[in-house]
Amino acid sequence: MSKKFVFILYFLFMFSCSLNDSDRINDGDISSEVQFEEDFDDGQIDELIWQIGTWVEHGGQTGRERCYVEDGYLNLVFINDSEEGYLSSAIQTREEFLYGCWEARLKLSSVPGVLNSIYTIDWDDGNGTKQEIDIEFLTYTFDDNTGEVHFAVHADGFESFNTNPDIELDFNPSEDFHVWGFKITPLHIQWFVDDEVLLTYTYSENDITIDSEYQLKFNFWSNEHWINGPPEEDIECVYQIDWIRFYPYEED
Repeated sequence: MSKKFVFILYFLFMFSCSLNDSDRINDGDISSEVQFEEDFDDGQIDELIWQIGTWVEHGGQTGRERCYVEDGYLNLVFINDSEEGYLSSAIQTREEFLYGCWEARLKLSSVPGVLNSIYTIDWDDGNGTKQEIDIEFLTYTFDDNTGEVHFAVHADGFESFNTNPDIELDFNPSEDFHVWGFKITPLHIQWFVDDEVLLTYTYSENDITIDSEYQLKFNFWSNEHWINGPPEEDIECVYQIDWIRFYPYEED
C-alpha cells in the first residue's frame, strides 16, 4: 500500500471523526434547521403542543397527574397500584409530521417490568393507517452494564417488522441520559443512539412503507407476558425526557 494512499485514508478518517452534531444531521437530505423543539424548560406542558393521555391504554389508566414537568424534565410515571391497578401515562404531539429526523434525550426507568417508548403513530381516531415506528425499552432486560432495545414497524393490514432478537447494548439505558431517535425518509428508516446507527429498515425489502403523517408519542405501561411485568405494587416508576427535536427531510 502506497504512502499516498495511507495518507488519504488517514485524512478521511480524521475528517469523519471531527464532524459536529449539525454535520451528522445534515447528511444530504435532512435539514440542519430544527422544525420542532421542546425542552420543557418553562416548567410546564404546553397543551397547545401536547395532548396528555387521560384514556385507558394497554390495560392501564393514563392520567394528567402522572405526566408533569419538574426541574426541566418531562416525567412520565407508571404505578402498579395495589387498589386501582395499572396507572400508566402517555403524551403525544397535536401536530402531525412525516419525513425527517427525530431525536430525544431520554433516561429510562430502572424498575424491572415496565415499558418506556418513543414512537410515531397515524391513529386518526381509529381511522388512520396505523403506520407506526417504535423504539421500546423493556426494563427487565437492563443489567449492570448492559441492556436491550426493541425496534418495530407496524401498519394496519400488513405484516409487522420486529427486532428478534432485540438489539443488545453495551450500557444500561436507565443509568444516564442518552440521545435516541430515528431518521425517516421516503426510502428507509434508521434507528440510532448517541450518533451510532443501530439498525436500518429499507422499504423495498419489507412489507410496510411509511407514507402517512403521524403524531409523535411517548407512553409508559406494563403487562405480564412480553414486558415481564408488572413491577412491585405501589412503586413509582419514572421515565424522564429532557428534550425533543425534529429536523425535516428536504426534497431534492
